Amino acid sequence: MSPGIVLGVLLALIGAQITRLVWPRRLGYVAVLALAAVGVVGGELVALELHGGGPALGPLHPLADAAGIALLEIAGAVLRSPRARPGRP
Repeated sequence: MSPGIVLGVLLALIGAQITRLVWPRRLGYVAVLALAAVGVVGGELVALELHGGGPALGPLHPLADAAGIALLEIAGAVLRSPRARPGRP
């Protein structure tokens, strides 16, 4: 398995865990993982397109990936308030 895939998965998992610590009731864990995965892919696409994204760690650009994860997680948490989840008081 490529080290880039392992690093991408680790970044997505860490981003998802940080989001669950900061906003524990805003989003379900599957939604947080999906947003984190899309954030990693989006951050990489932006870094490759702009030929930047901070220092490269193997094939990944961790700063661009972290920024992508943060943007998507914040947008998801803001758009989905805790009152919008069914079955929660």
